[in-house]
Amino acid sequence: MKRAISVVLTSLLLLLIQSSPAYDLIRISLGAKPDLLLIFLAFLSFKYGSFNGVIYGFIIGLMQDVVSNSTFGSYAIIFLNIGFFLGFFNSRIFVRQITAGIFITLVGYLIKIIGLFLVISIYSDLSNVAVLIRSELFIGLPLTVILSSPMFLIFYKISYLLYDKNKIHVEDNAKNYEE
Repeated sequence: MKRAISVVLTSLLLLLIQSSPAYDLIRISLGAKPDLLLIFLAFLSFKYGSFNGVIYGFIIGLMQDVVSNSTFGSYAIIFLNIGFFLGFFNSRIFVRQITAGIFITLVGYLIKIIGLFLVISIYSDLSNVAVLIRSELFIGLPLTVILSSPMFLIFYKISYLLYDKNKIHVEDNAKNYEE
């Protein structure tokens, strides 16, 4: 329960930062901005697995739907799928290094672009698809991937301080095989 509350509070803080006017200056100057919530979801899914990734992805997506002007529920479904697919890497990638975090964030952002492409192609005209590809794929993706490595380090340190240092048991989906 403590982890769920800390995830929601951290997501609200990142959402507040991401939707602030000062953070929008990055979008004005570069054309896109890094997705902090996607980086946080990639960290959660990678650390705790698919099931928790789906739950946290849906919650984070709903929070982003509230502040965005797109079709309500689209981010919830997109982030739910991101959490599901990135959670599979929990037991597949055993090295917990920065390169693994960069790879996970890259895959998550590509899933987000595919989901946004489907939503925009259904509810909008195709001229917006070119804008999406230019801004999200060529600018937003590199910004998010570059920012993911320091954010993963920060999230690992905070996770250690909250749970590991205080010896709070957090169920991790990594299995220990004993003979």
